[in-house]
Amino acid sequence: MAKPRIYLYEGLFLLNQQAVASDFSGCVDFIREIFDRAEAELLVIRRWDERRLAYPIKGQRRGTFILTYFRARGSQIPNIDRDCNLSEQVLRCMMLRADHLGETELAIAAKDAETSLQVAMHNRDDDHHGGNDDRPASRSHEGATATATAAPAPPPAPTTDTLQSPADQTEQSKDSQPAPETTA
Repeated sequence: MAKPRIYLYEGLFLLNQQAVASDFSGCVDFIREIFDRAEAELLVIRRWDERRLAYPIKGQRRGTFILTYFRARGSQIPNIDRDCNLSEQVLRCMMLRADHLGETELAIAAKDAETSLQVAMHNRDDDHHGGNDDRPASRSHEGATATATAAPAPPPAPTTDTLQSPADQTEQSKDSQPAPETTA
């Protein structure tokens, strides 16, 4: 019998903001347990972002995104998905095959993940142990990792001039020129 193939996957988990605010390390441990039950090898786990949601999901207007890279058998993906759907901490999840990633990209992601999780846990500890509760947690770590992995800016949107055919532009230029004066 053929041995089942193990693939590289990218997983994005949207977590309940209230659960993350009260126990961030517990939420990370919960995601690790999901992968352990599925016999998946967790390569990278990192806090990606905390955002306001476009629409409420399960009554929540804000959420924290956790980005993961892992190796698993394809038959285990439905089990991970089911565990996430049954959880109250996980609002949504999405898993994709990540065959496009090389070892270099995984190494960079792992390095960024270590710093982002350490800073996120440190900020949570400051908030709960004598930190000033009136001000929001520092977000300096997000800017640092975002600049290192930011994609280039998209090109500017085309204007109406660039969408016209050359014939239309010629007609438009004729219309914009003043009409020759005729004497009657």
